[in-house]
Order: sequence, then C-alpha cells, then structure tokens
Amino acid sequence: MKVLYTNAASSVEAWITNSESSLDSSARKIVGVDVEYDKLNGSYFSPKKAAVIQLCVGTDVLVYHICHADERSEKLYEFLYGYRYTFAGFCVAEDRTVLSRSKYYIHNFKDIQAIWRDPDNKKRLQGLKDVAGAIIDPIYLEMKDGFGRKEHMMWADPPPLPPKHLEYAARDAYATYEVYRRLDVFERGFFSLFKHSEKKRGRDW
Repeated sequence: MKVLYTNAASSVEAWITNSESSLDSSARKIVGVDVEYDKLNGSYFSPKKAAVIQLCVGTDVLVYHICHADERSEKLYEFLYGYRYTFAGFCVAEDRTVLSRSKYYIHNFKDIQAIWRDPDNKKRLQGLKDVAGAIIDPIYLEMKDGFGRKEHMMWADPPPLPPKHLEYAARDAYATYEVYRRLDVFERGFFSLFKHSEKKRGRDW
C-alpha cells in the first residue's frame, strides 16, 4: 500500500491527477472513501466537521488532513462531485453530512452497509471490520483493535498525525475500496452467468 499523508491542496491535486489517469484506463472506476471527524459528539451549535478525508484507488491511499488544509482544493470538489467514478463508503449518511459542512459533496456515493452483510454473522449491526473480515481476510476482524475513544479524539490535532493514526486511516480506506471492488466483481460474475448461459458446461481443459 502506498500512502500519501498531506494537508497541502497541491499534493491532493497531484494525487487526484494520478488517480484519474488510473481510473480512466480501468473498466471499473471505483474510489474508496472514509472520513474522520474533529470530535466524537457534535451539537447544533458545534456540529462535527471533517478532520481527515481518506481516498483509495487500488493500493494508492490519500490521507488528507483537511481540517489543517493550507487552502481549499477545487479539484477535490470536482473529483467528488461528478459522476465519472463510483465512490464507496461504509455507513455513509454521516460522512455525507459532515463533508457538506466543508462544502464538499459526493453524488455517486455507494453505501456498502446497505448492499451486503455477512450472512454467518449474527450481529444486528455489522461494521466495516466484520464485512472486510468476511470478504477480504479474517485478519481484518482485528483492524479496529487498540484504537478507541482517546485515539478518535486526536484527528483534529495539529499535524503530523501519529503513525498509529495514519495506519488506521489508510487501512480503513483500503478495506472500503477492496470490499466494494470484490462485491462488484461478484455481482458482475453472477449476471455474466445468466447473460452467457449455455446448455452444457464443463471444464476448459
């Protein structure tokens, strides 16, 4: 995994330019998205705001410390706002609201939590770790271990973020991307069976 951590708009825009080149040459134009907040609990007078935005394309991850950004990125706005790409997140309603407070909007935003759940997991509400653990690898069931309320209260601290936070942020973004990518492959594979159905099936060797 290649991770870029920055609060500079110019670095964000360079990352987006490289990612667009990769996405435009790909059949499936998927971007993983996650957002970390500046506080655990917001209120009417002091609502939550975006502290960190994570984007993932393939194994390239951007960790953007947006609450300490040197300037606003219009290229990021255009990247998120358009319909050229599919943005995938997990439990995206609050992320969408929090991003809007920074005047960033994602239109083509897919919510993995509303698309798939592990049928063998009896938890009423499944988190990203549950889904990633079922689809990618069981090791992802431990991806949130050791990262609690204390750590989540530090996202808005002055840069740089601690290595533990960078690892957490990058892993979340990559897991989101990879889960959705695999679900997309599974779905297209199922449809392909019906589209190209044959009376006789067998091995190709």
